[in-house]
Amino acid sequence: MEKTRSIKDGFIKLISIREMGVAIPLVIAIMFFYTQNATFLNPSNIINILRVSSFTFITAIGMAYLLTSGGLDLSVGAVYAFAGIVNARLMTSGVPIPLALIITILAGGLVGALNGSLVQFVRLPPFLSTMASMMIVRGLVLGVQRGEPIFPLPEAFNNIGRFNVLTIGEFSVPFVVVVALVLGLIAALVLKFTSFGRMIFAVGGNDETSRLAGIPVRKIRFSAYLMSAMLASVTGIMMSARMESAQPNIGIGFEMQVIAACVIGGVSLKGGAGTILGVLFGSLFMSMIANGMTMIRVSVHWQQLVMGLVLVLACSLDQLRLGFKK
Repeated sequence: MEKTRSIKDGFIKLISIREMGVAIPLVIAIMFFYTQNATFLNPSNIINILRVSSFTFITAIGMAYLLTSGGLDLSVGAVYAFAGIVNARLMTSGVPIPLALIITILAGGLVGALNGSLVQFVRLPPFLSTMASMMIVRGLVLGVQRGEPIFPLPEAFNNIGRFNVLTIGEFSVPFVVVVALVLGLIAALVLKFTSFGRMIFAVGGNDETSRLAGIPVRKIRFSAYLMSAMLASVTGIMMSARMESAQPNIGIGFEMQVIAACVIGGVSLKGGAGTILGVLFGSLFMSMIANGMTMIRVSVHWQQLVMGLVLVLACSLDQLRLGFKK
């Protein structure tokens, strides 16, 4: 009886650690794919997984803040494409690259401001307002470009996508990986050690109690919408540098991938809980599963099924945590 109780207590403690919900499956998946295909852990493939997951992680950082604050943003995929097009148009029109990057991120911030205003001041549901923004921005991009990509882009800009920060033998660290890790570290420190981070958790946990405690609920959640859109813009910029072109059709369904990475990483859809480390693991897990299944020749259609099952399990684990807390 004592042994059974101690096992149960150990299990409860284990799943109470949010990162464990994805860290353990991550290790198991690595072992499985390696046994199926030894080249899975080759340096070139590891670099590819890190690069792909970095694009997801950059946007997922902003989404994690927003979900933790009790919000939701379905427009990040459209902003991702929008940023690439805006940046490319500016640069090909002769605007200096640094200025073009700043204007692009601010332009993405305008979409975030629209989302935040619709949700916090007009009081539209987040799902409805951000879905409307997604359609507006996506329609604007496709309408202006008529589905046509923009290329060539300035060589100095394309070098951002090619640049490796560190090379050791066969292992090279792409610039986008460093950008993602730096942004993630800053976001983690802000969330954990600043009053703004504490207010994000408080607002997501109970906005009415937060309001009574003097926390500016609308401003905090509005700033989370800004962050979500601006980081999606950074992702769009980095991807266009990687592809050496701006694609108006890119990012369709990207919002679901980002939300899944957050939820799998332990961010609660009900708000008030989540960590950036968990989101990093979630982003890695999503990219690794897709990469591993491709390497062992699993159809892309079955990959969607597996991703769906993983998401269901992650949400179920979140509900288990809530149940044990009660």
